[in-house]
Order: sequence, then structure tokens, then C-alpha cells
Amino acid sequence: MSEPRFEIERLGERTEGLAPGIDRKHLVRLRRGEVNVDHRVDLHGLAAADARRTLRAELERARGSGLRCLLVIHGRGLHSEGAAVLREGVTEWLAAPPLADLVLAFASARPEHGGTGATYVLLRRMRARGERRG
Repeated sequence: MSEPRFEIERLGERTEGLAPGIDRKHLVRLRRGEVNVDHRVDLHGLAAADARRTLRAELERARGSGLRCLLVIHGRGLHSEGAAVLREGVTEWLAAPPLADLVLAFASARPEHGGTGATYVLLRRMRARGERRG
């Protein structure tokens, strides 16, 4: 049996994703820019493998520090040959393990934060040891 997958929606260049079982209101607030950005991660100019490692390290560090919302700047891929490698990569990486375990939702940023060249990422809260899920 396979693990539940993120619900991903693509609307032109805009992309958003929601973890299984998570209330849609989190995604709506994120899409509207109603969640304060706690930290920015700039992946511009990195090769895909380096960008993936950087994203993972930054998400783990942010979650460990109790941060909730990151703005991941990846660019729109206008100068890439072919597809927007980092923009598409960020969507895939966030929706698959091990990063999917850290993420509640993600959405393309509002224009004032970079539009489709950036993605808001809402992290899961860290649970205290012994705390039950539910």
C-alpha cells in the first residue's frame, strides 16, 4: 500500500499543495498571503542537487527553530533551457519524503513576494516528546 500523497494543483505557472488530512483553510490562508513569512530561502543560481540539499537543510533548521512559514525563492525559470527546473523541483521535493513529513501546505507566492518565482511553505509544528497525535 502506498503512502497518501499531497494534493497538488497547477493553475498555469501557479502551484499549490496540501498534505493529506490537513484542513484546506491552511492552504487558503497561505495562498492569500495571510501567514507571516518567518524566513527566506534563496535557491537562485543553484544546480538542482544543491538546491534540493539546501532546501532540506533550511526546512529542517526552520522547523527545529519553531518557524512556521518560509518563502522559498526559486525563480520562474525564464532563463532555463526547457522547463523551470527549480520551480518544478521545489514542488516535487516538498510533496515527497523526506520533506513531505515536514510540510503542511505550499503555494506560489503573492506578487509582492515574487509571484510564481517563489513558494510559501507552511511547516508542521514540532511535537513535544511523548505528545500524542490527534
